[in-house]
Amino acid sequence: MRLILIALLLPVSALASVDDAKSFLEDTYATDRPGASVIIMKDGEILHQAGYGLANVEWGIPITPDTVFRVGSVTKQFTGAAIMLLEQRGLLSVDDPIEKYLPDYPTHGHVITIEMLLNHTSGIKSYTGIDGYMDQAIRTDLTTDELIDVFRNQPMDFAPGDDWRYNNSGYVLLGAIIEAVSGQSYEAFIADNIAVPLDLNDTYYGGPKLIPNRASGYRMGEDGNIENAAFLSMTQPHAAGSLLSTTGDLAIWHKALTGGEFIHDDSYEMMTSVANLNNGETFPYGYGLGIGQMRSRDMISHGGGIHGFTCYSLYLPDEDLYVAVLTNGATGAPGPGTIAKKIAAMTVGDPYPDRVPTELGDADLAGLAGTYVSDEFPPVELSVVEGEIHMSFNGSPADVLLAESRELLFEEDAIDYIEVEWEGPQARRLMFHFEEGAPPEIAERAEE
Repeated sequence: MRLILIALLLPVSALASVDDAKSFLEDTYATDRPGASVIIMKDGEILHQAGYGLANVEWGIPITPDTVFRVGSVTKQFTGAAIMLLEQRGLLSVDDPIEKYLPDYPTHGHVITIEMLLNHTSGIKSYTGIDGYMDQAIRTDLTTDELIDVFRNQPMDFAPGDDWRYNNSGYVLLGAIIEAVSGQSYEAFIADNIAVPLDLNDTYYGGPKLIPNRASGYRMGEDGNIENAAFLSMTQPHAAGSLLSTTGDLAIWHKALTGGEFIHDDSYEMMTSVANLNNGETFPYGYGLGIGQMRSRDMISHGGGIHGFTCYSLYLPDEDLYVAVLTNGATGAPGPGTIAKKIAAMTVGDPYPDRVPTELGDADLAGLAGTYVSDEFPPVELSVVEGEIHMSFNGSPADVLLAESRELLFEEDAIDYIEVEWEGPQARRLMFHFEEGAPPEIAERAEE
């Protein structure tokens, strides 16, 4: 009855938009492979919640709204909120230097604050970026102190506050600070102070324990077939990525995060404020939450990726629209960030354009081929293989690009696109539109 009343209160256009999103999801996720759990919530009411595909491929068990997924770096917003809870209780300040709580951690003569850990401006080396670390070492069970020992003596990437670089080590240190201040393990603190008070009954810290309704994680093998995801010890993602949850629990969590009572309004404002660098520039990242735009609307979002699982959640404050997409890998579909943005755009009645590919002539194809260099990312190689445009970053496996025109390239089903600037018969510059509302990242044709 409640859902019927909600439907009666919604405008017909909104219902049609949700129907478009549902049809899109049904077409996107196959029924015989890993898939996704999806929730769409507007004005605090759930418009759509469903599972698509299989939670366990071997047994043919379907995904439902109750299916539990690893959520990877979506964990970071829980960690950021845990720090806010401790600050609200007067037990710490985000302006405190980390040595106040971790006196043995080497700061190399710098002042590193808790806030710098939260917004990835500390300059500390991320342990997941240490060469070769993710191959075997990630499989070992470690205590918090043993995990910190992995990176504590690594050289810093930059002086604190000089730059921004995504950093899992910083969130491990935040977990250690939470443990030091509370006297509890990170797992116990999240359970006692967040999961239990908010009735997040399907939100867990990962590990070997049995978890009801947990999805199996998958990956694509080199032969293109689905296979089980590689093992990692869930002690290692720690406060950077060890939580599991459902779309329903994440919707409850979102309400608590934005409601003003559990996490105070001023605390949430801090969590969603840009990072300030020493040179006066800013970076669009808060405390475990990214700050951006979608279809010219303000957006708060974050993704997660961990062995066998990817996910993405977003919030459009002006529309009061929340969307979460949790997947168990190898879906054969675009990434969850693309899916979440597309269904959010449909729901607000402002869908992304359907790009129609066209065939370029041989001269234009030849003019695109070459190497392009940028200060922001590795060299890009465009090549033409049997009439297709292939794009590879620094020798990585190639993606196929389609052309809407000679001035615009895109990947099938993607939101991102590439503008091409021509100089006579040759393309001189590629402008990558990775982030909506942000200037494009530019790669110039390399000289021969």
